[in-house]
Amino acid sequence: MKKTLDTGELEILPHAIKKLAYFAVMESYGPVNIESDSFLTKFFGKEEEKIKVEELDENTVQVDLFLDLEFGVKITEVARNIIDNVSHKIRELGGIEGVIVNVYVTGVK
Repeated sequence: MKKTLDTGELEILPHAIKKLAYFAVMESYGPVNIESDSFLTKFFGKEEEKIKVEELDENTVQVDLFLDLEFGVKITEVARNIIDNVSHKIRELGGIEGVIVNVYVTGVK
């Protein structure tokens, strides 16, 4: 994703967006583990590599999170808080206006 500034261009790589999403998830209450939808990434990937980031257009990014949640938490509230936290961090720190966050609960531990 490229941004044009007064003094030049800024390119925000998907890896940086994954890091922002990862830190936002870890700051939230409820998630135990970040899972992956890919077999190889599940066993050999780092935590932030398990987050899927897709650039939809110039100012919109879609983030897919596959999470194991803590037993006893209200799944809908935790998912809503994670969505709000991740989208806020990416908007504020990444400067990306359009953020779509999808949370997939893969298990409860």
